[in-house]
Amino acid sequence: MSDTQSVISDVKLFIERLKKEMPEVFGGAEENAETEAGKILYEGALYPARVHLTPDQEEGVEFNGQAFDVYIQTPQADPNALAERWLREKAGEVLREQTAQWAQKMGVQYNNITVKNQQSLWASCSAKKNINYTYHIIKMPIAIRDYLIVHELSHLVHMNHGAEYWQLVAQYCPEYKAHRRWLNDNRGAVFASLDLKYTPQEDAPAQEPPLTETDTQAQVTAPQGPAAPEGSQEPAEQTPAQPN
Repeated sequence: MSDTQSVISDVKLFIERLKKEMPEVFGGAEENAETEAGKILYEGALYPARVHLTPDQEEGVEFNGQAFDVYIQTPQADPNALAERWLREKAGEVLREQTAQWAQKMGVQYNNITVKNQQSLWASCSAKKNINYTYHIIKMPIAIRDYLIVHELSHLVHMNHGAEYWQLVAQYCPEYKAHRRWLNDNRGAVFASLDLKYTPQEDAPAQEPPLTETDTQAQVTAPQGPAAPEGSQEPAEQTPAQPN
């Protein structure tokens, strides 16, 4: 299952790269630019992100499994900073939880976990058994994330990259070679900057077409039927609100 997730993510990101490199095949450069912008990479998939201006609501980010909603209070607010903060907080939560679970499986112990915005290393493990992660790991497929966790926890047993070290990694992550290739191939996508912008049209209510003179006359001259007896009206059908 984990290997399948990695393959699916490979395909999705490969298609996005093709869109950027060959716009003539995917509908033109202008259309491609719109496709690339307004998306967030999360757990191996690109999700659309909608930016909403809500002056009376606290700024923040919500994810419903299909898309991101970013709420700003002023047009000058930075939706990219809000989304990055959400990703970093999510990374801290998930990486700490998953590292604890993998450490229990592997029978190892660590001291502290730090989640940073480093772009030179995916992760590291010190001689003091402290583990550092880059928050960008949360953008990767779950299988790749788990490999990086196993990679660092294996250093608690072997502080090197010798044969015994890789044997331990393979014991808990047999597909580690494919995952290493994924990291090399998708480094640019993982570290790419967000490009979210607020578009006023997104929050504009739907406008009904203006009434014509003929429509107005029809409303005025339309015959009225007899009034229904008091208390005989049926309740109106309630239409549920659409999810945001």
